[in-house]
Amino acid sequence: MIATWEEQDQYVHSCQVTDPLVMDVFEVQLKRAPTRKQQELALLSSWIASGITIEEMQIALTMDTRRLGRHPTETQTLDICRHQTKLQSRIDEFTMVAATHLSEGFDIDDEIRDLHLDFMDDNSENEGINGSDTESEHEAHECRLWDLFHPEKTMIPLPYNFGVACCVELGVEHLIGQEIALQEGQANDALQAIRMHLADKAVLFHTAMHPAKSQAKSMRAWTQVHLVERVIQLNTMIYMKCWAQLGNLDAYGLLKKYLQMEKCHLKTTAAMVDPNAQGQ
Repeated sequence: MIATWEEQDQYVHSCQVTDPLVMDVFEVQLKRAPTRKQQELALLSSWIASGITIEEMQIALTMDTRRLGRHPTETQTLDICRHQTKLQSRIDEFTMVAATHLSEGFDIDDEIRDLHLDFMDDNSENEGINGSDTESEHEAHECRLWDLFHPEKTMIPLPYNFGVACCVELGVEHLIGQEIALQEGQANDALQAIRMHLADKAVLFHTAMHPAKSQAKSMRAWTQVHLVERVIQLNTMIYMKCWAQLGNLDAYGLLKKYLQMEKCHLKTTAAMVDPNAQGQ
């Protein structure tokens, strides 16, 4: 192998002037991790894939609801209700189709639980979520219609929600391997999005934040940064959900490859590398 590399190196140096394309052999040859769409095409498991898409919608809607706090405007409340209605329709369709993919032992109304999500953010967005704010007793017990309707918290019937033992009991253990493959693809997509947007955030700090000389330009730059941070947070939540579900499906081999996300993994630097510096 080393001898082959040396021959290629000598050949490239002798022909690079007349044919620059020969330098393509120096490109990094890495096999990309499969995406969720690639896994879906390979498995033809569109039903499970649609469920995973619904869970992405649930995460996004949950994040939007948390940002509103306890006292949203009527316009904000109406917008959330519209998204909840659309999400509930998708969940109803998915649940009805689930009865055809699962065995007769599956009951649509059996063990409807809430979806649990672990958020990785600062305390600023969590104020008022777990009773930590200082609302009056009357406001704390005030019951609004949209407080009782939370399709973003409904756990949909996917194999990981039942567990391996229950899937075996229902006779649908073949679905476990399909969901593991799709969850792996979704984790790859989320990690790629996180990497790309962390790079975008670093570039924004260097090209927009640092050169800003006025308050207006600084505010516009911060708005761009916050938009990127929201996308990073969304994909972080999706990855954390995938990581938890792989554990529920007993995919311990993959958990050695996909580590648990920590806050330190989301840090980057805006320092620019000089391509002409010695040793680069």
